[in-house]
Amino acid sequence: MHVELAAVAAAFASTLVAAAPAAAAPVDDERTAWAKAYERWAVQDARDYTYRVQIACFCPNRSFVKIRVRAGKPRGTPRSLRPFDTVDKLFARIDEQLDRGGGAQARYAQRTGHPRSFSVDPLPNAIDDEYGVTVRDLKITRRAG
Repeated sequence: MHVELAAVAAAFASTLVAAAPAAAAPVDDERTAWAKAYERWAVQDARDYTYRVQIACFCPNRSFVKIRVRAGKPRGTPRSLRPFDTVDKLFARIDEQLDRGGGAQARYAQRTGHPRSFSVDPLPNAIDDEYGVTVRDLKITRRAG
C-alpha cells in the first residue's frame, strides 16, 4: 500500500513540475508582445509627440491629462504623472511589472507600438496599490533624422 501511495505521490509531483513552465507562459507571451511593441515604437523615431494619459488607482487624479514631449523630453508634466510622461517610461513600467513575474495585461497600438493600456500591481501581497494606465490620442509631430 505504501508503494502505491509513493507512486501516486511521485506521479503527482512530476505533474506539478511539468505544469510549472506552463504557468510562466503568459508572462513569456507578454514579454514577447512587449518586445515586439517596443521595436515598433523605436522605428517611429519620435522626437516630439503628445498623448493623453489616465491613471486609474486609489488616488485623486482620475481624468485624462495631456502629456507633451519635445526633443525627447517631457514638458510641464504634473509631478504625480512624471513616471508616465514619455512612451519610454510607459514601456519601463510594464517592463518592471514583467520582471517581477506579474502580468501587465498590456495592450499596444498596432501601427506605432506604444502602450494603449496596462495594469500594474507593485506589491502583490498588498492591498490598494494596484493601478491601471490608459493612453489615448498619441500624435507624433516630429521624428528624428
